[in-house]
Amino acid sequence: MAIFDFFKYSAKHLAETVQKAEDRMSGHFREINERLQKIEIMQKEISFQIEEIDSSLQGDGDEMVFIDSLIALADIIGDFYYYAAENKDSPLFEQAHMMWNAAKNKADTAGLTIIEAADEPFDFNNHTINGTAWDNSLPAGYVIKTLKCGYIFRDEVIRQAAVIVNKQEFNKEEILSPLCGDFD
Repeated sequence: MAIFDFFKYSAKHLAETVQKAEDRMSGHFREINERLQKIEIMQKEISFQIEEIDSSLQGDGDEMVFIDSLIALADIIGDFYYYAAENKDSPLFEQAHMMWNAAKNKADTAGLTIIEAADEPFDFNNHTINGTAWDNSLPAGYVIKTLKCGYIFRDEVIRQAAVIVNKQEFNKEEILSPLCGDFD
């Protein structure tokens, strides 16, 4: 009877383990499906933007309509890239990174430079501050993160990049010590 109970317990434990694994897998599949749905939406937006660019190229040749369409397309691809970059271990990141580099190269070929700032000094000409944060690995006044890329066309900034700038923490003892004496 003890052997039967052992096999019964083992079968029950195995069934529970399989159920837990199935639940985890189900959760992973839901997450993958959600990401694939987001990608599908982004791809539809990109296709729509490409159609607009094609129609503007076949239209009256208005250069700014073309540039505006190119910027809209670059924004969509950039948003997709920055979304994917939140999880650099994902295979989605590699695909998004390749798309982003291709988009930057094509924009550059059309004479549109993308302003993408990170780990470089804040520049009033090319950047607009949308917030500050602390990052001890960077000097004060350096860009920590780009929220929205900026664009330069024919040496003219069309849109400044929206960025988060580093604001170093200060050491209150260094500042107050000369004023109030030592804190010992």
